[in-house]
Amino acid sequence: MLGNINPIMVLPTPGMFGIKVWSDVLVQVAAGYGIDVRLNSVITEMDPANNTVTIKNNETGETETVEYSFAHMTPPQSAPDWLKNSPLADPESPFGYVGVNKHTLQHNVYPDVFALGDCTTTPNSKTGAAIRKQAPVLVENLVASLKGGVGVGSYDGYASCPITTSRKKMLLCEFDYDFNLKPSLPVVDQKKEFTDYNMLKKVGLPNLYWNFMLKGRA
Repeated sequence: MLGNINPIMVLPTPGMFGIKVWSDVLVQVAAGYGIDVRLNSVITEMDPANNTVTIKNNETGETETVEYSFAHMTPPQSAPDWLKNSPLADPESPFGYVGVNKHTLQHNVYPDVFALGDCTTTPNSKTGAAIRKQAPVLVENLVASLKGGVGVGSYDGYASCPITTSRKKMLLCEFDYDFNLKPSLPVVDQKKEFTDYNMLKKVGLPNLYWNFMLKGRA
């Protein structure tokens, strides 16, 4: 199909990924598929009647109207309105996220409130793997608070982004707040694509999610 299509990827970021070692790999992957990657760019308008989108380069301010036959869009994200309009929302957050300490997950104003996941101001990648690491920290600190003490649990910003690069290969990007690599399998070089990682995403991660994470066993 690659000879019959012209795939365009529009990214608002200056790189394919926030960490260079993986961004470099993804640049090569995109080039191999012939993907036209537009960095520092956003889609400002979509016209379904005419099957066109307007792409704006945030660096130059230039815009281009492109015709499409299929579009996969990621809309702007924010907290739900009931949360965004509550006192729990951080007034400095344009998205209405709950303002918490990024390590303790305790609210910055209301000490009896703790929060985790996509609704918070923690500056980590919002992934299920992140919540898995946040949950024990929140529980430890919440229980300590209920007993009148101060918890010592600390979340380091761990996130995991499994990125499929082909039908047989993937990257497993694990890192913390400081963009340090945090491999779960230290014996494997995570800087490269691996076929075994693809099996991890197809079989291992769904099993971990449904049978362990959701049941509080992992």
